[in-house]
Amino acid sequence: MALQAPNLGLDRRGCGRVSHRSEVLVKGAAATFGRGTTRDVNESGARLVVSEKVKPGHDLVVYLKLEAQRALSFLATVVWTKSTENGTEVGVRFQDGCNADRRRLNRWLHHRRLLSFA
Repeated sequence: MALQAPNLGLDRRGCGRVSHRSEVLVKGAAATFGRGTTRDVNESGARLVVSEKVKPGHDLVVYLKLEAQRALSFLATVVWTKSTENGTEVGVRFQDGCNADRRRLNRWLHHRRLLSFA
């Protein structure tokens, strides 16, 4: 009988997703795009729900709030979208950018993953 590794939320991105629900502000090229909520986050991107429609390929600035920390900002590209009754579910991939915010996100994700094993 073969042993199976536990499902740690790893996916094709190579990074496990961490479920996280909080407010997010998303800005497009010209004006404020809108507010929404996060569904999950990992080192390479996030799944969001926003009220506006957006298309794959759009570049956005995403301001994430992670608990008591100040908001982290990331340049992101929309990879996929899906209409839902709550708005538009959006998958974004973070672009290279602010290394300080990237380090803060990585530390927060690492801490959350450790807590999930406790």
